[in-house]
Amino acid sequence: MKFIKSSTLLLLTLIFSFVITPLGASDVEYSYVPKKVYEKQVFPISFLATNNLSKKIHFTFSGDKKPVLEKPVIIRNGKNTFFTFYFKTTEKTFKIPSVIVKWKYQERKLSALNIPVKKLPKEKNFSGVIASGLKIKNYQVSTFDEENNLITLVIEAHDANLEDIFIPTAIKDGKENKKRDGSRMGIHYYIVLPATDTSVTLTYFDTIKETFVDKIIPIQVQDASVAAQTDLNPKDDSFEALKKYILITLSIIFVALFLWKRDFFYLILAVISATVLLTFYTALAKVCVKEGVALYIIPTANSTISFYIDTKYKTTKLAERGDFVKIEYKHSIGWIKHEDLCNN
Repeated sequence: MKFIKSSTLLLLTLIFSFVITPLGASDVEYSYVPKKVYEKQVFPISFLATNNLSKKIHFTFSGDKKPVLEKPVIIRNGKNTFFTFYFKTTEKTFKIPSVIVKWKYQERKLSALNIPVKKLPKEKNFSGVIASGLKIKNYQVSTFDEENNLITLVIEAHDANLEDIFIPTAIKDGKENKKRDGSRMGIHYYIVLPATDTSVTLTYFDTIKETFVDKIIPIQVQDASVAAQTDLNPKDDSFEALKKYILITLSIIFVALFLWKRDFFYLILAVISATVLLTFYTALAKVCVKEGVALYIIPTANSTISFYIDTKYKTTKLAERGDFVKIEYKHSIGWIKHEDLCNN
C-alpha cells in the first residue's frame, strides 16, 4: 500500500512538473540544416518549437551572419511550429557561433553551426544565379539603338540569389523590382545585346538537380514603335498619314453637313472626329536636357548608365514614370531624371 502511494505521488509530481513548465530544454531545436551549400547560395535553416509556442518567440544570431529577411517563414502543424530563416554566404565555411532563442521570460542557447561551402565548377555562360525552379515568367525585346536591342526579363525562382544575376555577353544590364517573399524571389532584369544576336542563354545552377540548366530566350523585335512606348515619327508612316487625313476630311464634312442641315447630330460627329484627331496626332511635348546628365537604361536610380549627354539638347518626351522622363538621344532611348531638365 505504501509502495502504491509512493508511485502515485511520483506520477503526480511528474505530471505536475510537465503542466507547470511551459517549455522544456528540448522544446526548441534545429529542424533542418543543410549539409553543404555553394558560394552565394541562398539557403534555409529551420527551427522546431513545440507546445504551441507563441508568435512572440525571438531568434538572435550571433556573429556577422544575419538572415536575408528579418522575419522567418512560420508553419504550424498541430503543437509543432517551424520557423525558417534564409541565409546567404560567400565564405569557405558558413559559421554561426550560437543562436539565442527567447520567448516570454525564458531563453535557450542553441549550439554553433558550421556548414561547408563548396565552389561551383566553371561554366562558360554561367549567370551567377544559384536557385531551384527558375522561371522566365515574361520577356520583351525592343530596339535600344541602331546597333543593339534591349531585352527585358521577368524572372522568378526559389532559394535564389537573383540580385547577383548577369549575362556575360551583355553590353549593359540593369535590375529593378527585386522582391523576396520567403523562399520565392522575383526580379526584372534588363540587358542590352547586339542586334545581330538571335537568342540569349541564361545559365543557372539548379540546387535540386545539382547541375547547370540553360534557359534560351529568342530575340525578335516585334514592333519598334511599341518598344519606344510611342511612335517616334508618325509622319514617316503612310498608313498613319492616311488615317489622319481621313479624320480631317470627316471633321470638315460633318461641320459642312451641320451648317447645311442644321442637325446637331452632325455637329456631335464632327466633335468626335476632331477629338480623336487631337488625341492621337497632337505633337508630343518637347523637353530641354541639361549638358552632362546621365541617360539611364531603366527608370531607377541604381540603373546602369548608357552614357552621358555631352551637350544641352532638345528632344521629344516619350513617356514619364515617377521621377524619370523617357527620351531619345542620338538614336538611343533611355531615361533621365526630372531634375536634369532645363527650363528652356
